Formats: sequence, structure tokens, C-alpha cells
Amino acid sequence: MGYCWGRRKLKSNLGNNRSVGRIIKGIGGFYTVESQGALYTLKAAGKFRNDVKTPLPGDFVEFDPQEGDDGAFDAIRPRRNQLIRPRVANVDLVFALVSARDPAPDYLLLDKLCISAAMMDIQVVAVLNKCDLTDEAAKATFLDTYRAFTPLCASHLTGEGMGRLRALARGRVSCFAGQSGVGKSSITRAFLPEREEIKVSGLSQKTRRGRHTTRHAELLPMEEGGGYLVDTPGFSLMELPLMEPERLKDYYPEFLPYEGKCRFAGCLHHREPDCAVKAAVEAGSIPRARWERYGALLAEAQEKWRKRYE
Repeated sequence: MGYCWGRRKLKSNLGNNRSVGRIIKGIGGFYTVESQGALYTLKAAGKFRNDVKTPLPGDFVEFDPQEGDDGAFDAIRPRRNQLIRPRVANVDLVFALVSARDPAPDYLLLDKLCISAAMMDIQVVAVLNKCDLTDEAAKATFLDTYRAFTPLCASHLTGEGMGRLRALARGRVSCFAGQSGVGKSSITRAFLPEREEIKVSGLSQKTRRGRHTTRHAELLPMEEGGGYLVDTPGFSLMELPLMEPERLKDYYPEFLPYEGKCRFAGCLHHREPDCAVKAAVEAGSIPRARWERYGALLAEAQEKWRKRYE
């Protein structure tokens, strides 16, 4: 089978017997690596056992293809970025998902996903999935609230938004992220119906939360238009990394037009008087819901910063 999609051209000083490939998945110490249209099952060289840099799906690695499936890669190229949940590297685009219903949308988690991706300079598309379960007013509110993140509404049942999702993912390494049960695997399977191993399950009747249907992160090649999709384990909680509280506002693109227009230098856009961002919220130029959740995340960041040495 030929897997040639979404591969970046890499400058290399490799010898004649060396190749560069991308890790597609890793299970039990074995890694599937795609290189020049061929797939290899490789181990990581022993030096990685004592190295803090664990190989991840999406990593570009160096190896000797003549060793075949008995070989090992012994170098990992520098990463452009790395996600913690899911644990993947060199991602171009994150589709940050919430569901319209079942489970209830977790907008605070969605905001955290947007911030985490922005910190690594990864483009974010905010997606309201299962949009067939809500009305047009709710969809319009979502699109307005997340207008800074190329938002769209999607449903694999009705087909709404699926064409736009495919177009955005074409030729790129794209990651679906969100709480369990929002439909990441369902969308992935709609994109790749030939991949029967992608499991889809409903909600736990006891918790009304999604069951984890994907057990490991994996890059799934797309034939139509090229690119890779990352099918990832579901999760419902995510903590932002430790940061100076003053930095948080930098990851809200809605705030950027008002930087330098507040009364006080270093304004946090929260409780300060004569704040241009707060004035924009009152005027409806910035979604109030996003600003209110920003206040909650700012308090969280401040608390973490106070306790950073404990």
C-alpha cells in the first residue's frame, strides 16, 4: 500500500543508507513509520529509554531502511510543536470539538484547547458537533462566540459541515480534540469509512459521558486530498500549563485589537477600570461568554502562579 500523503519535504544530510520517515503510531514499543510510500515497523534505539524525549506519532525519525522491520530509528528531528493530550507532534491544525448535546458542551474545556493550541502556534477550528441535536439559534450563538477560530457546525448524520472539515484537513496533519463522547471517532470514521478498526460507542448511561473508544493516538492517512487525521483517546479534563497570569490574555485573539488602549499598562482586562476590552464586551464587540470564562481561567492561572514553589 502506498502512503504518500501530507509528507513535508525535509532537507537532510543523511547518508545513502539513511531515510527520514514519520511515525504513524506506536504500540508496545513498536512504531509504524511511513517513508517514501512504504511502511516500516521499527523499534526506538536504546538511547531513547533514558531520554526524556519519548517518540510520538507525528515525529520525523531517521533510520536505515535496509534493516526492514528488524530495524530501529536512532534520531528524532526537532519538533515544531507537541500536544500533551493527545500526545502527538508536528500538528498543523486542531479541530477543537464540543457537542451540542450528549454530553453537554464543555465550553471551558474548549477555551482551554484554543489556548493550548495558540501557545504552540497551531491553527484552531472550533467545531460544534452533533449540531443536528440543537436549533439554529444555538448554532448562531456558537458561531458568533467563536468567530475568532474559523468556527463551524457539523453532523456526520446529516452531513452538515463535513465538506468544510474535509477541505480544512486536506494536505495537513489535523487533530480532533475534545471531551469524551463529542464524536471525534464518528467524524474520523465518516472521513475514513474503510478503517473498520475505528470504534464508535455511545454515552455511559450511568455518567452520561463518553466511553473512550480510541486507546492510542494514531495518524490516519487520508486518500482524498492527502493529509493525516489524528484519532485520539477521549478526555474530559485538561489543565493549562503554568504561566505568568499576564500572558493569558495574549492567547485571546478577540483582545488583540484593544491592546494598548486601556488606561493602565499591563491591564489584565478583568477588573481594572477604563479597560478597552471590557468596554468592547459591553458594546458586544467581544463575546461576553468568552470574556467571563477568561476571568475564571485568569483566576486559575493566578492561583497556580502563587503556588508554583509549593
